Amino acid sequence: MFAIIGKEIVTRLQSTSDFTSVNGSNKVFPVVIPQGVTYPCTTFEISNVSNFLSKGSSLNSCDVSIRIACFADTYTVTYNQAKAVVEALDLYEVTYIEDGVSYSAKFRFVDLDDDYFNTPEVFYKNINFNCLIIKN
Repeated sequence: MFAIIGKEIVTRLQSTSDFTSVNGSNKVFPVVIPQGVTYPCTTFEISNVSNFLSKGSSLNSCDVSIRIACFADTYTVTYNQAKAVVEALDLYEVTYIEDGVSYSAKFRFVDLDDDYFNTPEVFYKNINFNCLIIKN
């Protein structure tokens, strides 16, 4: 029910010109940044999957949390990345097919926080979304 949602996130962000102009193209990754990738770049992580299985079968809906993390050398770039992510995904709805079943997913912005990693000397922002996935 939620395996394809990561691909949908990447597709949506990569098709948003405000996002790619500040983040670059093909620089959205699941969970970790691969070695050798330069900043700015972005990761996503799916967590807190609830209401997914019931006695061996899939339920009609699933609620997931999605954390998108934007990384850059300057605070201003992370601000612009985060702004573009929120504009691209807040209240975004997409329909997709997984294992022959049609689903609709709707994203909702929850909150945002920022920080600085001392060791790699990089700024980052975490943008959190809720995503309700419904079997059509």
